[in-house]
Amino acid sequence: MKSRLAPILVALAVMALPSRSIAQTSLAASEAAAFLGGWTLSLDTPQGAMSMDLTVKDDAGKVAAAISAPPLMPDELAITDLAKEGEGLALKFLLDIQGMQIPAKILLTPDGDKWKANFDFADGQFAIDGTATKK
Repeated sequence: MKSRLAPILVALAVMALPSRSIAQTSLAASEAAAFLGGWTLSLDTPQGAMSMDLTVKDDAGKVAAAISAPPLMPDELAITDLAKEGEGLALKFLLDIQGMQIPAKILLTPDGDKWKANFDFADGQFAIDGTATKK
């Protein structure tokens, strides 16, 4: 069942990314200095390779982020629920898919001289691993 659900979730998630965030961050920018800046997130989905742009910045001393996926999602989605998770930075938001709120999470983690980007949709119903490259 998960194998048939996965392509549908990825396609719906990417098409519906412009949605609202779920909480305001209280993470200090100084605690996430390694993550600040522009990123390209790359992943291979059942529908093929895709790339997303992520910006993590210092907003009055707190961490803020925005993500987009041109051309499917040219407008940025603000992500305000950010937290340290081990050595990584977790970015959580809700996707509005045909009126259903689907939780989504991206976890950025260092991996030697590279970075990983792990995507989780619907609380573990569909997960996909990718890479993160600082611009």
